[in-house]
Amino acid sequence: MAKSPLGLILTAATALALSATTGLAQDHTPIRFGGMSSVSGGGAGIGAMAMVGYRLAVDELNQKGGVLGRRVELIEADTQTNPTHAVSELRRLVDSQGIEALMGPATSQEAIPVSDLAKDMNILQITTAASTDLTPDRGPLHFSLSPLGVDQMIPNVDYALNVLGVTKLAIISDNGGMSKSGVADLLAYLDQKGVQPVAVQEFAFKTEDLTPQLFSMRRAGAEAVLLINSLYDDSARLLQNREEIGWEVPVLGNLTTVSNARTIAANIGADAMQGVYGTMFVGTTYCPGDAEGSSAYAQYVAHARAAYPDIDRVGGPASVAQFYLAPIIAAAAAEGAGSTDGQAMADWITAQDKIVTILGPLGGDPDSHFLPGLPAMAMVKEPHLVREDGTYLRADCPEAG
Repeated sequence: MAKSPLGLILTAATALALSATTGLAQDHTPIRFGGMSSVSGGGAGIGAMAMVGYRLAVDELNQKGGVLGRRVELIEADTQTNPTHAVSELRRLVDSQGIEALMGPATSQEAIPVSDLAKDMNILQITTAASTDLTPDRGPLHFSLSPLGVDQMIPNVDYALNVLGVTKLAIISDNGGMSKSGVADLLAYLDQKGVQPVAVQEFAFKTEDLTPQLFSMRRAGAEAVLLINSLYDDSARLLQNREEIGWEVPVLGNLTTVSNARTIAANIGADAMQGVYGTMFVGTTYCPGDAEGSSAYAQYVAHARAAYPDIDRVGGPASVAQFYLAPIIAAAAAEGAGSTDGQAMADWITAQDKIVTILGPLGGDPDSHFLPGLPAMAMVKEPHLVREDGTYLRADCPEAG
């Protein structure tokens, strides 16, 4: 195994491929990666995170010599949170800008139609979209750095039932593609557990007031609320509204709520974070006694803060980390495949049993192009009380109770 300074641990075969390419005469024209996200429109909060992550990774790649001996250029595109515009932007990026791999878009409703065109254009696509519609058949060149919505929520359900000891669960989600498919799969998982939710609520991105949904769940007798969503704004709004109506119900959220918890607490107050739990990538967590600053993720946090001192304005290093990994993995795939051919890069990723990253273990799978599975997830508590090194307290540590 050879450890890349980019935060990705490559297989021995990949390390050999890297060493082989460095000794050859190289094409010095830049490799262009497309960075596509919703810089404007309803998903603009995600777009800001994405672009910081993409830029951070590309800068780091170039500091380490580029990809296949060539400098990497990031060509940015704004989807305007519009799937039709996103497809048009991909055509522009390929036909006019000559990109050789695509990062994004972030949301499922944009990523799905873009994946159809990426397949036709033989362009590797790495996103954070988590809709179950993004199957290998639908998007053979698409890979996601997000776990499926249901995989983000299964640990929450088990924690609510087995640790908090509650059975009257309510579900609330935004109306994005990841959340919709996640709710459907979550209902099936709860049914297997013999649990029927007391309420299921939905809201549009950036809804100004979630108190109607909260009142409905409280009237239904919910003992815990399962939250599935994609935007910082909606996590903050729900927790603020919960505090305003004086409802102390536990909230168990997916990656969005946990990764933004520190910023939420800074903006609306730590009291709003009481009773909040959630799932996070295992590589970002610690148990009491673990040395501070020692993990690969902690080193990434230090690097990200040094490069972008105002990174907390877009959610902080945790919110940016998945986007940061997209160019890193695309670069590893190009090195491993020896080219930027979309199918060859996709084949390389699929062939990897284990890709160890700053977030924890990821893995290729011909039957699923969602790189993080349940083994990559961990429950955390008090997610706003992040250690100085950026890591989160695991909820399942013996010392953590």
